[in-house]
Amino acid sequence: MLVCTVLITLIFSSLLFNTQIDNLKKQVDNIYFGNLIPIVKLQIILDNYQKIIFCKNNKHPCLIDEEKKAILQEWNYYNQAFKNKEERMVVDTINEEIYASFNENNIQKFKNILARVDFLIQYETQVAFKERKKFVEDYQNMKNYLFYSIAIILFLSFIVIVYIMFQVIKKDKQLTVLNKKYKIDSITDSMTNLYNRKYFDTIFDNMPFIANANNWKCAFIMIDIDYFKQYNDTYGHDMGDIALKKVASALKEYFDKKYEFVFRLGGEEFGVVLFDITEESIENCLKEINYKILELEIEHKNSKILDIVSISMGAIIYEPHTYISANKLYKQADECLYKSKENGRNQYHIYKG
Repeated sequence: MLVCTVLITLIFSSLLFNTQIDNLKKQVDNIYFGNLIPIVKLQIILDNYQKIIFCKNNKHPCLIDEEKKAILQEWNYYNQAFKNKEERMVVDTINEEIYASFNENNIQKFKNILARVDFLIQYETQVAFKERKKFVEDYQNMKNYLFYSIAIILFLSFIVIVYIMFQVIKKDKQLTVLNKKYKIDSITDSMTNLYNRKYFDTIFDNMPFIANANNWKCAFIMIDIDYFKQYNDTYGHDMGDIALKKVASALKEYFDKKYEFVFRLGGEEFGVVLFDITEESIENCLKEINYKILELEIEHKNSKILDIVSISMGAIIYEPHTYISANKLYKQADECLYKSKENGRNQYHIYKG
């Protein structure tokens, strides 16, 4: 639509310009043929009368047939051209005098006609000046008309183009927001706002390749809320959802650095993938996150170990270039989580290969 608008504007401007140029050409033609040619004709008549007078003054006998023929031929052309009412009265009078001058063949008559033709040349010249002045005014008006017309067309086209661009940008922003929202929604767990299992599979499956490429140690932590079934049975699923959100929020708040990803794997189970870590830092993380969850002090009176919500964790550390599959790493972390549960929960185990 934008391209069509620009094309239509250019075509319309060109047509308008060409139309006005054609009108200008007609005016130039009218000036040229309407004013220049009559003056040329009269000048030829004047020259031939001067030849006749010169001949009459200096030669005996004097032959004027050739000059007479040229005068009558040019005069008839001039006489038949359009004349207004006042011009016609003057020209008709001179017409009679011209024919009478040849009948009488009198030098004085020829001199009188010479003066009359000279008067017509001056008159036609004045008319030509007036026409030229009028043409210059019309030309200036036409120039202004073209300028303002094209300016208005371009201004209106600019408004249309700006409007179209605004709509395009608006739609593009809407699509960007929708795409961004869709992208976020597609990788986010709706309840906890953590990354979902689908995105976990993408990140975790690529963890060994990323670690090998960057020569990083990486870690995967599995986290499970202790006795969560009993929590739901005691407090109800709505309170269970609130507890999940609180635990998720604590995890997300703690693991907020670059290359730290927190996922809800399903139910009360969470996962954390950490890139570029050390064995010491992973141990500190496990201790601190265990303490952070206890700090929440979420009541759990039917827990078999504490009267508040706690978590059990299992972790593995991937050494770069050991080429252990993601599937095997997951099983190893799951084994560590199982050990934490078997040994009384509210604790962590790191896989030792």
